[in-house]
Amino acid sequence: MGRKFTTLSRRPTGKAFYRPYQDQKKQRGISKASDLTPQEQDLLSRVRHFPTERQTPAERLWLRTCYQPSSDAAFSRIETHLELKGGIEPILNDASLYNFGPDWQKIFILMPQLLESGPAEEYEQRVKEALDSGIEAEAEDAELAEEDGYDPDEDGLPWPCFYGQYHMALIIGRIYIIDAKTLASEGRNAGKVLAVWYDECGRVIRSYRQTADNAADYHYLDDCYLTEHACWANATIGKEYQWGASLGPPYGEDSSEEDEKDGEESKE
Repeated sequence: MGRKFTTLSRRPTGKAFYRPYQDQKKQRGISKASDLTPQEQDLLSRVRHFPTERQTPAERLWLRTCYQPSSDAAFSRIETHLELKGGIEPILNDASLYNFGPDWQKIFILMPQLLESGPAEEYEQRVKEALDSGIEAEAEDAELAEEDGYDPDEDGLPWPCFYGQYHMALIIGRIYIIDAKTLASEGRNAGKVLAVWYDECGRVIRSYRQTADNAADYHYLDDCYLTEHACWANATIGKEYQWGASLGPPYGEDSSEEDEKDGEESKE
């Protein structure tokens, strides 16, 4: 297993995600709301009044992040489209809570339950198996290309073809972003919603813009049914999973070095 996956697998998940906050609460002797600072109490009062749909983790939700007055009409049109599709929900629409602008990932601060993945061991095992399978498939493709007299780098399949299942295994949830580009009065992205698949840390795995109608068509479909859908096959790879990025390929090349390092650390 390469260094990049090792780094990913060491991220806190499940109950471990909350442990630092629980430790801080204990150290500060906080047992009730009145023990908090005035600023913290103000934030808590806002959080406690979240809409009902925010009390339960949702694998797929719609989030409006732009609240300019000029965007209301465009948002109303999207709401109408979703109602005609059978009433897609939840749709988070509150300027006092979700006016994130381009920083839509702030939703994970307000709703950390969206990053819940179930047992961490099962998630990590699933991701590892999918990554190993992708590495093996990529190596086999390179061997076949060489046997046929082709240059793997020039004539081989694009690398995302080998790691589609790995990306699928990484998914914790899907979120549809209704942002300033969506609600603009003109431009190539006007009226187009950004569908985002994210991992256990809220990082973008893949994203794709399409009309609200098209996005609503697969809202209720599980991700496993989207492997050949344009929203997945033609999606943009998240910046941290692109080639050469911190969690992107090439994979497996430094596994021996990492395993040796881990072995030395275990002896210390």
